[in-house]
Amino acid sequence: MPTRFSVRLLVGLFFRSLFWSLNVVLVFYTVLLYWLLYNLPVQHWSASMFMITLPVAWAFNLICLIAWLFTHPWRSLLSLLALVAGFWLWPRTVALNTPISNLEGKPMLSLLSYNVANFNSNDFYATLAKSKRTRQITDWIIRNEASVKCFQEFYNSQRYPALQMADRLRAAGYTYEAVLYPEYRQMPDSFLGIAIFSKFPILNQGREPFGLHTHNGIVWADIKIGADTVRIINVHLESMGIRVRRVLNQREMAGVRTETRGILGSLREGFIARREQVLRGERYIDDSPFPVIVAGDFNETPYSVVYGRLRARLNNAFEDAGQGFGFSLNRAPNLLRIDNQFYDANRLTALQFKTLREVPYSDHFPIYGEYVFTALRSP
Repeated sequence: MPTRFSVRLLVGLFFRSLFWSLNVVLVFYTVLLYWLLYNLPVQHWSASMFMITLPVAWAFNLICLIAWLFTHPWRSLLSLLALVAGFWLWPRTVALNTPISNLEGKPMLSLLSYNVANFNSNDFYATLAKSKRTRQITDWIIRNEASVKCFQEFYNSQRYPALQMADRLRAAGYTYEAVLYPEYRQMPDSFLGIAIFSKFPILNQGREPFGLHTHNGIVWADIKIGADTVRIINVHLESMGIRVRRVLNQREMAGVRTETRGILGSLREGFIARREQVLRGERYIDDSPFPVIVAGDFNETPYSVVYGRLRARLNNAFEDAGQGFGFSLNRAPNLLRIDNQFYDANRLTALQFKTLREVPYSDHFPIYGEYVFTALRSP
């Protein structure tokens, strides 16, 4: 009996020591992520790969904290301190804001941004039985009352009424438009990519695709609202390349390994591409004589080089006026916020920001923000 008791003690001691050692390594790893995110000292793709794991590190720290509370409570302080030390990153994760009313009646800009996934046009053409979702998403977009609408993966058809979206938006009052591929506008069926539709006049506009015949790029428009003008920059950055379902659908380990390597390769290529693409977008921000709103599908989490660079120039509307977690991806892994609206907080005030998770028609949820012009603030 004493021998068994001693062995049990030794085994318990070994696993507690191992767990404690892993806990210490985890805390050091978490602090490393904080350092990377604090001032972006390294903007290599490998740093981005580490940075996106921060929510996972937080989750494991929370598990360690709870586990030690029931055995060695003092040890739980280590993970508690690691979690508390990241307080400055919590606003990127969860928002607890109250909408602001426009009591002064200032001219207001309401902005919808939505990756519409081509309006599910592939299913629409495959069979009319599958066209229901196309009709749902296109009808919802027409009914939505935002004064400016930014789309990614915008598709237009001249042949089918449900997909005559450019004409339908114009008939709904969106008289002004700026698209990534205006030369395709009159084709029977055309992929216009990124598009801005506005009820307010567009004074000037520009576009920049990130390659030949790609849906990724930038469209910007200087929009006059009353006596003021705002530059709307609609972006669609390189895809994240995360297709979790492909991994889960594999029945053999070889297939899992192949798909996993493909995801990691796509992540690497995506980090490199988006790093260069955001540099192009910064030019349109810096060159603007007007307050700026950058909206779109960034394909980056709030713990990334791209998010950090934009946040250094502009405020994020979710952080300032949103509620909850704001997850905007409508497919696995669902717990991601990759659609955003950044704005010039010196000259604009965000009244409210919403992720419209009740609108399930695309693989993204639409995001909606309301803004009013304010006097220039001191830096």
